[in-house]
Amino acid sequence: MAAKKLFKIGASVCVKAPKGSAFPIVDADIYRSIDWLYDNDFDSIEVHIPSPDLVDAVKLKEYIASKGMCASSIGTGLAVAYEHLTLTDGDKAIRDRAIERLMRQCDLGAQLDCPVIIGSMRGKVEAGDTYEEVDKRMVESTKRLMEYAEHLGVDVVVEAIDRSETNYLKTAEEVLELIDRVGSKYLKVHLDTFHMNIEETDWEKPVLQCGEKLGHVHVADNTRLYPGSGMIDFIPFLKALKAIHYNRSLVMEIYPGTDGYRSCRLGQEYLMRCFEKIQ
Repeated sequence: MAAKKLFKIGASVCVKAPKGSAFPIVDADIYRSIDWLYDNDFDSIEVHIPSPDLVDAVKLKEYIASKGMCASSIGTGLAVAYEHLTLTDGDKAIRDRAIERLMRQCDLGAQLDCPVIIGSMRGKVEAGDTYEEVDKRMVESTKRLMEYAEHLGVDVVVEAIDRSETNYLKTAEEVLELIDRVGSKYLKVHLDTFHMNIEETDWEKPVLQCGEKLGHVHVADNTRLYPGSGMIDFIPFLKALKAIHYNRSLVMEIYPGTDGYRSCRLGQEYLMRCFEKIQ
């Protein structure tokens, strides 16, 4: 590839994925996935595991580093899929378990030097709840989590997710407002172009609004397949990332299509062509 990489490019890797999940690479052997990413010129790996106890953090860190790669992030949504743990559940015991699980993920984040994602683990406004009640639980739970994360020096990134998956924290602005209420510099925004395509009205404004509070980025087309497979114009989005000096990975969390590995390569090739246009 001749073009300069303006940003690191990575992919989501899941060791145990629920049916229909948006993970391009699913393999119980995470080291085999790292090998494939390295062999195909990727820079980073997003690790999705139900519990950090399932990996040897020291061994994983050393193996990723031996490939000249980095861990971009730790996905946590499998704790919802398999154990129904959220930070806003009406049952305090479940909230406590969710916080404890995320603390353990922060331990792994400290080892791998990468942020921990709060996506579906934030929960939803369920029947019988009010938005205000859910938001209060989220602020209280996140404050407890961030006390621990700050001690470790680990960023926690809250993903803005579209209305088809949640009714709480759908836009960059809503996540920024949560960050203000929690009051931690280690709590940041996670943007995903698939969700942005549904909830935002502009490609540049949310990125510029986040600025240094943007902690992580997922790239997927409006189809939720690989970048370049649909109608999204990634150029203004990438220009905005360049303008705020974003220096972390662009991670493909996408549906695999007929071949997740091929989808990752096609997305990578498309992003590199975009980089050429905004050098």
